[in-house]
Parts: sequence; structure tokens; C-alpha cells
Amino acid sequence: MMKSFLLLVISIFLFSCSNNDNEKPEIKTLDLSVMEYPQKWQLFKMSSSMPGSEITGEDMEYQEYYLFKKNNTFIKTRIEDGIEISFEGSFSIVNQNNEQGFLLEFNEENRLIGNCSNKPEEYLYLDKDNEILLNNWWACDGPGLFYEQVAID
Repeated sequence: MMKSFLLLVISIFLFSCSNNDNEKPEIKTLDLSVMEYPQKWQLFKMSSSMPGSEITGEDMEYQEYYLFKKNNTFIKTRIEDGIEISFEGSFSIVNQNNEQGFLLEFNEENRLIGNCSNKPEEYLYLDKDNEILLNNWWACDGPGLFYEQVAID
């Protein structure tokens, strides 16, 4: 009887001390398809591949934002040297490289498009904390562009 009790206590102790380090933590991702629209994402930081090259706020070369609408269209607007220009297109939500993002297809070629190809499109994805929208242009030595969601005026 004592052996059975001792075996039970040891089993409980070993079970309660088991190590679950091999389990991967669950990564919570934001489902862009169920987010509310319209959304406005404002450029707040730029960087290059050079260390310490981050520029923010009014020090940036230009100001810009994306406005995503419920009907899967968007407007990209840039303000540079006091001149505001905008281009439109449609977006879809895609999974690429194990991350969810926006694939933007512009209605026409324009100088606001930042990408690694000659196509009139951009790919934007959320950072690991689902708070900052990033352009993948820096994958091919373009600038790092960081956008934060802001209230719509």
C-alpha cells in the first residue's frame, strides 16, 4: 500500500514538473479581412540600409498615407514640397511569406509606387506586433517605409 502511494506521489510530482519548452508559443495574427474600413495608414518613419539612417516626422523627404476603403479600393497620397498628388487602385488581402498583407494594384503607372518590380503594384504587411504596416520595397534596397494607423479626419 505504501509503495502504491509513493508511486502515485512521484508520478504526480513528475507530471506537474514536466517541461513544455518544446511547444511553440501561439502567434496571434491580425485578420485583415475582418478589420473595419475605411482605414488610414500614415507614414511616420523612413530608413535606408545605412545604420542610424532613420528619419521621422517633418524631417522626412515627404509625407504620405494610404486610405483603404470598404469596397477594396485605396488611395495613396503623397505631399512633397507643398504639392499633393494621389493615385488610386484596388487591394486584396493575401498571405505571403507566412504573413498577411495588402496587395495593392494601382490603376496606372505612377511615381508613388514603391516596389521591387516593374508592375504597378505594392505589397504592404504588418509587423510581428500587428501595429506597423511595412512596405516590402526594402527587400531590394529601397527605403524602409513605416506606417501607423491613424484616425480619419
